[in-house]
Amino acid sequence: MPDRLLPMMIAAALALSGSFPAAAAAQAPPPEDPGLIAYLRQRALGALDTTRYTAALTPDGRTMLVYLTGPSWCGSGGCRLLVLDRAGGTYRSVGEISVARAPIRLLERQSHGRRDLGVQVAGGGITEAYEAAVPFDGRRYARNPTVAPAVRIEDAPGETLIRADEPGRPLVPSPDKP
Repeated sequence: MPDRLLPMMIAAALALSGSFPAAAAAQAPPPEDPGLIAYLRQRALGALDTTRYTAALTPDGRTMLVYLTGPSWCGSGGCRLLVLDRAGGTYRSVGEISVARAPIRLLERQSHGRRDLGVQVAGGGITEAYEAAVPFDGRRYARNPTVAPAVRIEDAPGETLIRADEPGRPLVPSPDKP
């Protein structure tokens, strides 16, 4: 068993037994998924050495949120957030939010059967930061949290999946590639 899986398994077991807060287990990053790493490597192409990512699986296990940082993914308004559906060991994009800032939250409110995403909006000409709810339109999540159909929200119930203080993991080239 890879060493990185053991702490997560212990945290999950303790959470189930009631000896450890469930929120702490839920905040643990998912183990590195070979399918996700392959997907990200393909997306990053020439930016592998400068890309960092933070991934979080939604509680239903259906969707992976991937926050990409680095010069190729970030601008003055924020960084890229990928919203991916898992199907076995592969991923399919159901959204790409172009300018997002962490924390990234899964809100209780829903659009077309999926929970809205809460992202921080700041920079890029926006002088006062705020949180925006990014809805699902039945096929994809909205691309830009600064314009409709995304809306500004305050104190909306939800849970944080990607914290602002997470440094992210480096996305490194495949071991068989130079």
